[in-house]
Amino acid sequence: MKKFLLIFLLLSSSLFAKPRVLVSVAPQKHLISRIAEDRILVDVIVPEGVSPHSYEPSPRQTMIIQRSTVWFRIGEGFEKRLVSTLGSKLHIVDQREGIPLLPTCGCCQDIEAYDPHIWLSPSLLKQLACQMTSVLSQHFPESGPYFQANLQRLLADLDDLDTKITALLKGKQGTSILVTHPAFGYFCRDYGLQQISIEQEGKEPSVKQLMDILEQARQADVHSVFLQKQYSMKGGERIAKALGAKVVLVDPYREDVLDNLRQFAEIL
Repeated sequence: MKKFLLIFLLLSSSLFAKPRVLVSVAPQKHLISRIAEDRILVDVIVPEGVSPHSYEPSPRQTMIIQRSTVWFRIGEGFEKRLVSTLGSKLHIVDQREGIPLLPTCGCCQDIEAYDPHIWLSPSLLKQLACQMTSVLSQHFPESGPYFQANLQRLLADLDDLDTKITALLKGKQGTSILVTHPAFGYFCRDYGLQQISIEQEGKEPSVKQLMDILEQARQADVHSVFLQKQYSMKGGERIAKALGAKVVLVDPYREDVLDNLRQFAEIL
């Protein structure tokens, strides 16, 4: 009897278990949580506070990945290595498809050499959300109308966010922002800003590069330096001290991406 009960419980838990989907970074989780709410479990590969560019998934995470239905990848460095280790059962969705990407160097023949931070743009967030809804509806058609209804509310919120940011940044076109890591290229493209990065091609700047960045920042009349906890802050702190500029800590990987973008615009 006990054996029969155990088997029944195992089968029941498997039958009624929520489906799992996988995302690379926390802002993607926020979108799916808005679209699917509690109907789907969302696992984030990169832990909070860790640089996705140098992260390597643990064996435990690999097991979680194997239990997932879909993986929404975004273009972070670890993804290419991980893809080669996965079986064919997992549906891998590249969220960069159809998006005009920004190059990170002058010779971008490989898609991996483009800026992956596409979630830091309200207009691109709309594209990501629509793609997610389409894929989730294909896999879980019984929840399709529910996902679509939630998507419409999310799109309305993103339109409202874009309107607020546009109003906040009125008259700021051409303004330069100084960041430790070049994560805000799409945000700057949307709102007519210029991004100056202290990090150079993923590395700490040399002394000469630091001097060039310092001169560029002075000419651009920069008064704030945006530091990010996922990356080295040494170069940014040195430049802020030399400029007499304010240090501002920002997190481009914060989960609530809509509120994060609104707050960033308010700081600017």
